[in-house]
Amino acid sequence: MRQVKIGLALGSGAAKGWAHIGVIEALERAGIRIDVVAGCSVGALVGAAYASQRLPLLAGWVQGFSYWEVLRLMDFSWRRGGLLRGERVFSHVRRLLPHTHIEACSLPFGAVTTNLSTGRELWLTEGDLHQAIRASCSMPGLLSPVAWNGYWLVDGAVVNPVPISLTRALGADIVIAVDLQHDAHLMQQNLLSVTPQTVKLPAAADGWRGKLRQKLSELAQKKVNQTPGAMEIMTTSIQVLENRVKRNRMAGDPPDVLIQPFCPQISTLDFHRAEEAIEAGRLAVEKKMDELLPLVRQYAMPEEK
Repeated sequence: MRQVKIGLALGSGAAKGWAHIGVIEALERAGIRIDVVAGCSVGALVGAAYASQRLPLLAGWVQGFSYWEVLRLMDFSWRRGGLLRGERVFSHVRRLLPHTHIEACSLPFGAVTTNLSTGRELWLTEGDLHQAIRASCSMPGLLSPVAWNGYWLVDGAVVNPVPISLTRALGADIVIAVDLQHDAHLMQQNLLSVTPQTVKLPAAADGWRGKLRQKLSELAQKKVNQTPGAMEIMTTSIQVLENRVKRNRMAGDPPDVLIQPFCPQISTLDFHRAEEAIEAGRLAVEKKMDELLPLVRQYAMPEEK
């Protein structure tokens, strides 16, 4: 008899990615032991922290973010292939994750990235851990690409937003996938198709409360009539394309359990809303316990002849 290996495939999702922390915490609380981890984009960051036994440190760091602290971490630059250099964030990640090589992780780990030079998917399962995280997180246009063996690497979400295939390749018999972008179409509606009725506030009353409501109503109306900014258009367009790729990939290689945290209120760069995202991850696991428990009780399977 051999042990059934349970794999965790952590998908892309920018600031929603902190929901992965809540998912992992809830799985552990339920007694579900993860044997291998694969991640894409922010899923690679959280997955590497988990595989390195540093998830509590990462969780503590991101839960302490304020709006202004997130802004301070954003080292803006148009000179290096992206809006952000990413050096401030990833230098802190290096301090959180002391392992320099993937092979040193406590669990088998892999990150998916995209070879910008060839357009092909690339799995990083050995070598420089921090380079793998940085490459997988390099959202086109937002973070500069990473040089690797004469090629340029960008976000794995371009080709494989939820790396189920990589998780199986790492040896998983059962794959639990976490999809953060299933509600991207809701954000798209909020961004481009909001009608005045959906943001109208209650009728103004007398006094300062009434004046405040009136002012908020005017600001909401102004937001509705504004043309979306370049960042909003870019990130939403990427998410729409990622969703199409993801649906095609999952149709041919579905996970055993699909967990989908619901947090459409969290935008791409809302990294200061970690508490909301983590709670969404916990709730998503609770909703799937009926599917999870029967699977993980299959602790052993016949040994292959």
